This record gives sequence, structure tokens and C-alpha cells, in this order.
Amino acid sequence: MKEIKSKEDINEKQRLSKIRRNNAKLFPVYKMFSWDLLFFYSIEILFYTLTKNVSVSEILVINGFYLLFRILGQLPAVMVADFIGKKKSIILGNFLLIIYLLLLIFLPGAIGIIIANLFFAVGYDIKMISEANLLYDSVATKGGEGLYSKLDSKGGSWYFILDGVASLAAGYLFVINNYIPIIICLIFVVISTILSFRFQDIYNPNHKKEGSIKKVLKEYNNDLKVSSRFILKSSRIKALILFNVAFYSLIRIAETYRGNLLIDVGMPEEQFSMVFAALTLIGGVSVSFLRPIEKRFKNRTLAFISLSYIASCIVIGAVSSITLNRTIVPLILIMYAIQKISTSIWYILEAKYLRNFTTTKSRNRISFTYEFISKFAASGFSIFAGLLLNVVNVENAFLFIGLFFLAFMIVVLDYMRKRIGLKPNEYRKKDINI
Repeated sequence: MKEIKSKEDINEKQRLSKIRRNNAKLFPVYKMFSWDLLFFYSIEILFYTLTKNVSVSEILVINGFYLLFRILGQLPAVMVADFIGKKKSIILGNFLLIIYLLLLIFLPGAIGIIIANLFFAVGYDIKMISEANLLYDSVATKGGEGLYSKLDSKGGSWYFILDGVASLAAGYLFVINNYIPIIICLIFVVISTILSFRFQDIYNPNHKKEGSIKKVLKEYNNDLKVSSRFILKSSRIKALILFNVAFYSLIRIAETYRGNLLIDVGMPEEQFSMVFAALTLIGGVSVSFLRPIEKRFKNRTLAFISLSYIASCIVIGAVSSITLNRTIVPLILIMYAIQKISTSIWYILEAKYLRNFTTTKSRNRISFTYEFISKFAASGFSIFAGLLLNVVNVENAFLFIGLFFLAFMIVVLDYMRKRIGLKPNEYRKKDINI
């Protein structure tokens, strides 16, 4: 009997090993197509204003609703991932993105975009949480932490290169017909959906263990309370969340200001896609240098990328406030490149750092808590940044947010100094156990 059980264990171990290898091999290719929307963002403002006749003030309202939808979608996203499994959640998330793009094509005006964004926000929440956690489950073995970062950054690098080409092409295609880039974007989401069917879950969904939705909800509620209490007690998790909330909020604001400043310096709108394509390619290349950067700066990596980003905002604000003409465009574009490099590296690091010292059971809960807090804070900062433009111009606004987040980040980095990037034996037990 023991021999039979031993053979069954060996077969099960081999089966899971094969699944892990398949997921790990597929993930970079999948991420290249699906990390975010291709052929869209470089012409997003043009599509809203020229095609959908939406004003800049309405775009700010739309962004506010989108962040609100992202917040409201967090809890359902985690529950869906727990109940139906990560593979089916990824498929569902991609399917909701297909609906989003169809609504974006056919519904008119700002209200139509807001309705479409509801599907986008919920779908993106579901797939984002499930994708990262499925990869982590697939490589969470001895030495798997480094493999997670390697595979994630590999897919991210491929995505940025593809997105750079797509962004450049989108500008020319938009001139031919406003809807061509959106239709191509839809095709890529369909490809992502097809690829997502090839993933396999490492762990069974909770409902297969519990047997009923009621039991799953009860367990989820209890686990969420435990995880929330742990996060409040864990100075390490609090430090990470504080940093990521501050940096994510800054990124959202700066990206909103970016297009307005290019208009103010007199850049023709048709050149926007060329600028964003170049920045995307820079972001893709920079991800390839993640490991050397981590090796060089070690536990100061987050401080390095965040302070570089903040410094670029201050330089942009200071220079553009003094003079505003085409002569400063090269300097502004260099600062934008620094921001893109910092952002690209951070997007890889945040997923890795937040999931360290977690279990497969707690990972979704911590992801949910972080996403909820970061989107809530970013929505507040975004509203404030929008109101700020009613008082000062975008040049002074860039300088203000740079100085504001410099002061904010100094406090956060000081709090992180003795809580992040330590050796395992240097952490307090309650900071790394859950």
C-alpha cells in the first residue's frame, strides 16, 4: 500500500512540475500580448477628443470614474480568483476587455466611455491579480523567487518593444481611420484570450475544497480579517504599501500632465504617437537591466527609481516655468524617458516585493488590500491634481507635485529604511509570517 501511495505521489509531483514548466514557458509570451492594451494609449487622447468629441475636463471625470471602478472591482476580482481558479479568472478578465473595446467602439460620448470603463476596470482587476499569482504559484519553489522576477521582466520587456512598434504605427493608422488602432487592439486582446486557455492551475479553486459558495464566502471573510490585522501589524508590508501608493499616485498625475505640457510647448498632435512609441521602446529596453540595477543598488533600488522620477518632475516644472517654447522639448523628452525607465522597472518590482513572504492562501488578500488602497489614494490625488490645474498652469503644477512628492517620499523612504531589503534573519517574525 505504501508503494502504491509513493508512486501516486511521484506521479502527482511530476504532473505539477509539468504544469509549472508549461505556465512558466507560456507566461512571457502571454504577457507580451496582454500586459496592457496595444495600439491604443498613444492615440487615446486623440481618440477621445477628435473621435468621441470629449473635452479635456470630461477626460478627467472619466479617469476618476475608472479609478473608482478599479477600487470597487478589487473585492469581486479576488473572490472570483479564489472561487473559479486563476486560469478561468484570466480568461474571464480578457473576455471583459473584449466587451470593453466593443463598447468603446460603438457607444458615443463621455457616458459611453464611462460605461465601457466599468468592464475594463473589473476585467483588468481580475486578470491582473490572477496573472501575477498564477506565475508566482508556478515558480514558488526553492530558487523560484529569482525565476519569478526573470520571467516577469522578460515578458514585460517583450511587451514594451511590441508596444513601442504598435504606438508608432497607431499614429499613422489613426490618420487613415480613427477606428483602425482600436480594432487592431481588439484583435490583440482576442489573441491574449486564446493564449490564456493554455494556462493550468497549480492549486484547486477554493470551492472544490469547501463545497459551497456560503462556506467560501465565510472563509474569505475570516481570512480577510486575519490578513488585514497582519498588514496593520507588519511594518514591512505597511512600508511597501506606503511607498507603492505614493509612487503610483505620482505616476498617474505625471502621465496626466504629460500630454498637456507637450501641447503647451507647441508639439503637433500628430507627433504624439511618435513620442510615446519612443518612450515605450525605452521602457522595454530598461526592463532588461532590472537585475543589474537591483544588484547595484540592492535595498536602495526603490529609493533610486522614485527619487529619479521625482527629480525629473521638478526639472520639467522648473524649466518650463521659466521658458515655454520648442527649444526645451529635447530636455522635456529626456525627463520623460527617465520617468518611463523608472516606471517600467517599478511595475516589475512591485509585484515581486509584495508577494515575498506570502503563502498561496494569503497572496490574493494582500494583493487586494494593496490595490484597494493604491487606487483609492490615486483617485484622491488625481482629483487634487485636476483641481490644481484650475489654479495654476501645467508647468507650475509639475513643479508643485515634484516638490510635494519629494517631501512625501523622503518620509516614506526613511520609514522603509529599517523595514525593507533586509536579510531574512533581520526581520522580526511577525513581519514575515502570516
